[in-house]
Amino acid sequence: MIQQQGAERINVGIFAHVDAGKTTTTEHILYESGRIRALGSVDTGTALSDSMDVERQRGISVRAALASFAWKGVQINLVDTPGHVDFLSEVERSLRVMDCAVLILTAVEGVQAQSEMIWNALRKLGIPTLIFVNKMDRVGANPEAVLAEARNYLSSDIIPVQQPIGKEKGYIGARDLWENEADASARTELLEALAERDEELLEKYMSGSTIDLAEWKKYMKTASSSGRFFPMVYGVATKGLGITALLDAMVEYFPRAGGNVEGAVSGIVYNIQRDKSMGRMAFVRLYEGTIRNRDTLMNYTQDIQGKVTQIRKVEGGRTEDVGALEAGDIAVIYGLSGVRIGDVLGHPGAIPEEAKLAVPLLTVRVFWEPDVDDHKVIGALQELADEDPLLDAQWLQDERELHIKVM
Repeated sequence: MIQQQGAERINVGIFAHVDAGKTTTTEHILYESGRIRALGSVDTGTALSDSMDVERQRGISVRAALASFAWKGVQINLVDTPGHVDFLSEVERSLRVMDCAVLILTAVEGVQAQSEMIWNALRKLGIPTLIFVNKMDRVGANPEAVLAEARNYLSSDIIPVQQPIGKEKGYIGARDLWENEADASARTELLEALAERDEELLEKYMSGSTIDLAEWKKYMKTASSSGRFFPMVYGVATKGLGITALLDAMVEYFPRAGGNVEGAVSGIVYNIQRDKSMGRMAFVRLYEGTIRNRDTLMNYTQDIQGKVTQIRKVEGGRTEDVGALEAGDIAVIYGLSGVRIGDVLGHPGAIPEEAKLAVPLLTVRVFWEPDVDDHKVIGALQELADEDPLLDAQWLQDERELHIKVM
């Protein structure tokens, strides 16, 4: 992995309802980009972004997983989030630090309850979003119905920029509507969709003057990167169909991560994990400034200082020391003892708001065998609560009971 100092960056979250194919899509993205040499599989427990034992055993994502790669000269930080509602807190934390998002729908199920919940959070935060319609080769796949449903339940400003070729088992891919080979009627639908949403373009369209596709595409890019329009593309992740086009769409329609690398440090800890040998791992999204190995950082939230021992990129259990974290980038910082999820590093001025998706309402009591040390159990649950604050582990001294909150 090569860390490009000062490179253009995009921070993308992959979101969807359960079983829509997020992890499979992520795996093929990493493969197509050259980040991994061999494809893993959710079913066989070999996907790079599913590194926990429980994820490999059950074939589901439990934690948000970070992967980094380059595509057409742009450094992309990709976060694969869980789809199961039980792990919604992971999705919530990832939303806060993403600049843009890919929302995956399936060509059969279309928009589901969690799709709407995530979409509403994305809109609250104003995050530019691309729609990827997956599983186009399945029996019952109906992209027209999915588009109508998405425009009805999500946004009327969802605009397909591709034309599917073939249907169900006969699906072979999609054609870019901006290319010269695109079907004339399908491109007309694209141009009319843009004209309907912009008076200047509508005037040009109605005048009958020659359409400058480059100009219209530039407008689509600008509107998409600002979160006004939402491009829709198609594919079959399990077969790698549409993955290259999805990567191209990310680079074309998504904004670049900003931030002044020379400014005062402003970042947020959005995830906490543990390394057996190096201790607490703080996943940090930096909005302003630069952090380097051996820097002393102010934890604004707790009003304490901490020493950075190492800055690493972490993927699927593999780590690489990168030495520095620049504004606009995401990495793992070691050495900040006592740091917690949500802690602001440096000053809070550049930190965006968060979107609350759900709050656990069920409190349960934890039981353990009589011969097990109480302090060890309490300590273990407190460690888990550090990684997921919504767990809210509480030891009731008088009752000698340990309570946690769950979805």
